[in-house]
Amino acid sequence: MIGRVIARVIAIARWTPVRIAVALCGAAAVALILRSLGWSQVHDKVSRAAGYLPVVLALDGIVLACSMLALRSLYGAAGRDVPVSQLVRAGLVGYAVNGLLPAGRAVAEVTRASLLSRWVGSGTAAAAAARMQAVVLVAHGTMSVVATIAAVLAVGWTWLPLAIGLQAILTLAIGVFLLAMAGRVRIGAWLGRRVSRARVFGSELDAALASAPAIPTGAIAWELAGRCVEVVQKAVLIACIGGVVGVSPALCVEGLHLVGAAIGDLVPAQLGVQEGNFTLASAVLGLPAGGAVVIALLAHVSQLAWVLVGTIVPLIWRAEPPAPASP
Repeated sequence: MIGRVIARVIAIARWTPVRIAVALCGAAAVALILRSLGWSQVHDKVSRAAGYLPVVLALDGIVLACSMLALRSLYGAAGRDVPVSQLVRAGLVGYAVNGLLPAGRAVAEVTRASLLSRWVGSGTAAAAAARMQAVVLVAHGTMSVVATIAAVLAVGWTWLPLAIGLQAILTLAIGVFLLAMAGRVRIGAWLGRRVSRARVFGSELDAALASAPAIPTGAIAWELAGRCVEVVQKAVLIACIGGVVGVSPALCVEGLHLVGAAIGDLVPAQLGVQEGNFTLASAVLGLPAGGAVVIALLAHVSQLAWVLVGTIVPLIWRAEPPAPASP
């Protein structure tokens, strides 16, 4: 019953008029926040911080590369057959889907699976897409645990570490549960019983899930590496607004970013959610309100730039056919 309700809510959120309405609400929220802070104050800080944007863009690219290496790790030995160029192409297209759709990560993984299945097989690609959801949650939860400790040491037991800690517990619990259940549920058999054309695919999917390691350490390590790169990115963003540079502030900001990403999952690109979170937490983080919003704004500019690249990629970069099997 709960699963049906959640699926219904996600289906409604992906309806085009709802997506447009949510995006407009997010944009309106950003405008209201900027107006309350003062346009001139925010403009001055953005002008001074703009020079850091290329570094922020490059770090976002490294984060995406870590995610794609995590996905290739989930393919196992079959991952070596995927051309690097096509792995990059699928990563960029999936990034655009994730940024444009509410709750877009699931759709992004399905998109990547469809683009890469010609090299690894449909069952392996689908199994990796399903497990990638859990891997991301485990990595987010693990980094959030570290961020919670850093926040407690930095600001004490305020609402900030409590929010980050709650998000850590939930994401870790869900991620571990999904990994534990992946090879036991036999989703493929269930699908095959309901759709006769999916029986072969269902068998391949169940076989791929059953043969996969219970704990995909390689994929989790790559995703955690991506989260560490995000911490570096947050340190750069703090530096660009004249804040105190250090591991602890960067971890606090990363923890807040992960909380915002979880709360705003149904909002395209979390537009307005991150700005609101950073505004509320600016005093706790010791950042000027205008500067805190600039962090979220620059992060969004970088994200939207990569979304634009991923949107253009299918138009100018064709998929390569797999090499013919040797006789």
